[in-house]
Amino acid sequence: MISGCLLSNAKRRRQDAYRFAGFRSLATVQGVFGDPKARVITLNRRAKNSLRRVREATFGLVRPATTARARSLLRRSRVWLDIEVRHAAYRHCDKVKRERLDFPADNPFYTRRFACYVGRRCVSATIKDVVKELRLDWYTVKELEKQYMAAQLAKAGTPGPKAISIDEISIRTGHTYRIVVSGLHRGRPIWFGGEDRSESSMAQFYDWPGKKKSERLRLAMTGMWKPFRTVTNGRAPKAAILFDKFHVLRHLNEALDQVRKHEYARLTGKQRHYIKG
Repeated sequence: MISGCLLSNAKRRRQDAYRFAGFRSLATVQGVFGDPKARVITLNRRAKNSLRRVREATFGLVRPATTARARSLLRRSRVWLDIEVRHAAYRHCDKVKRERLDFPADNPFYTRRFACYVGRRCVSATIKDVVKELRLDWYTVKELEKQYMAAQLAKAGTPGPKAISIDEISIRTGHTYRIVVSGLHRGRPIWFGGEDRSESSMAQFYDWPGKKKSERLRLAMTGMWKPFRTVTNGRAPKAAILFDKFHVLRHLNEALDQVRKHEYARLTGKQRHYIKG
């Protein structure tokens, strides 16, 4: 690795950008031989570990978020954090466990804010473009995007809409269905799940917001599938059931076809000219 120094004011800004709980960055930045755009920042602990019998493991590389401020300081380099990972030996269970840090994501090779950065980029760009920009694997970007979406859902909380639309979609051949529930006020899906389109799968949706929010429901637009109506009437007794016009027109067209076929079979000769067979 090739070591180098930044200016004093740049050092302070970089230390603020890469400040994590219990760690501080060193004043020097190292490069990686063979990769001119890669930089390694070493993090040291602020205080000694209070655990007894601490064993130090090998150094691991954890990639942080490259925010606009940090990229401008390091000229849009790929930044890696050099962190000391420790293992603690517990006497009561006679086991050695690895310490848990707050800032790494579910994938220990990336920080949480880097996962958020990848998720925000996926909002305005395709996964293929993000892979090319950040030089990551496609599956890595997909997993980081899932973590970002899960964090956003946790912040949003459980919705309590007053008007919903219930429908099912086929995910594969063989009559394999999943239920999709959308909020009519915002016009977007709010729940997707179930194992099929039975009453037990429909009940999973009403278990998700809880009894209190389910009773606030005033309108449920659905097809004429009986399990949907049965569960909705039981879990949301104040909600009015509104049939989707697509299903109503489908049944109306089927009834008209039956009448047309019956009349065509009843008539003979020139009388059939007025009815298309």
